[in-house]
Amino acid sequence: MILDKKIPLQERLNFAVYALSRFILSVGSNVYLFAVSYYILYETGSAFYFSINMAISVLVTVALLPFSGLLSDMKNKRRIIISGESLNTLVILGLFIYTVFYDINLIAIYMVTFLNSLIEPFVSNAFQAAITELFHKDRVQKVMGYTSALLSVSIILGPILGGVLFGLLSFNHIILIFFIGFFISTILDFLLKFDLCYQRYLYKAQGEVEKGGVKFRQNINEGFRFIFKSDVFKSLLIIAALANFMTGIISIFPEKMMIVELGFEPEAVGIVNAAAGIGVLIGGVIVGKSKQFENPFLLMKRGFLVYAALCLLYLLPLYLGLNTISNIIFIGLAGIGFTLTLQFINVPLNVFLQFVTPQHIKGRVFSTVSLFAGSITPLGAIIFGYLYDFGLYWPVNLGSALMMIMIVYIFYSNRLIDASKKMYKRAKMDAADNASDNHPDTKRERKSPETEPQEM
Repeated sequence: MILDKKIPLQERLNFAVYALSRFILSVGSNVYLFAVSYYILYETGSAFYFSINMAISVLVTVALLPFSGLLSDMKNKRRIIISGESLNTLVILGLFIYTVFYDINLIAIYMVTFLNSLIEPFVSNAFQAAITELFHKDRVQKVMGYTSALLSVSIILGPILGGVLFGLLSFNHIILIFFIGFFISTILDFLLKFDLCYQRYLYKAQGEVEKGGVKFRQNINEGFRFIFKSDVFKSLLIIAALANFMTGIISIFPEKMMIVELGFEPEAVGIVNAAAGIGVLIGGVIVGKSKQFENPFLLMKRGFLVYAALCLLYLLPLYLGLNTISNIIFIGLAGIGFTLTLQFINVPLNVFLQFVTPQHIKGRVFSTVSLFAGSITPLGAIIFGYLYDFGLYWPVNLGSALMMIMIVYIFYSNRLIDASKKMYKRAKMDAADNASDNHPDTKRERKSPETEPQEM
């Protein structure tokens, strides 16, 4: 995409900066996450203390999602992103200074997780809402596909670098590296042109966001109202929630199987986990090179059916009696299959949302979908973890596969797929019409991009 001269130079520069910024931040985050996870489990030997750190992150993020969506729609997205990343950088700097004088401890880790979780929802939601202003809608699929492929490298490198650095450096040196990564990412975001594809009339036509206590609640609820007045969006919300409920199959089961049941050494577990990034890489490249989706919902339906089949395939190492090398290869390939399949669920979902959601409420719609999907994830993890502790691998995975198939055929009916295709096609046509250089509002915006009505 960077070398495609048919794409305007500024948009190619936007993609280069955006992709590099996300990559640096992702590598740093994966290294930090590995170090924190290893430290907690090594020092305490308790999965409970580890789960507390995860619970803090999820609960704080979910609680702030409605507010982050409203802020993304009301205020300047560039300022939200840069301010948030600057604050995150200062938090990591504060942790580094603390560890220099007092060494690392659980309370400091929990506090940093809490502070980062206060900031991250606003940054990530503003980025989601700004995608179609950073890039032309016709290239959103390519941006998401290639960025996903690039970030897959960080999934592969994260555990490897984390293990190497944790063995060579002290914890505060790892935090310093994380801080440098955050700092560089923040500087790069200053170079992004956030109003490249901005069209003022998409906000102006909807009127100003109303103020006051009652109106504030109404503004937050506008994302819910938009979703619940559409059968397509309601089904999408239910699908997202139920799919996230079953993430325990790919987040808990393989660790339990490899460490407890098959007795893998830590190096083998790291290799298998790193292999999952290959699926993201392959899927991202395929999506990025593919022509524009014609029917995202149909592609998602097929992806969920493959996902259900993989749930059963994942069980086989427990019953085939293979040797360790064969099990590593088999589980690694299954993990690649899962992450590859997820690219054909997540990317079509996000592309569909980017096209059909009106720009003036995009932040609230994305935050509502994330709220429903994320709020049920901890419950699913607890239930799956509890059942797996009783060795109920076959019943749990079989039940999950059957539930997934049932979800698909209930919520991905032919009628709903046709309705979603019409929505998507109409949104693409509208986007093509609105992108015309002869559009008067577009012309005015290009002359005076600072007139954005989303000022702080």
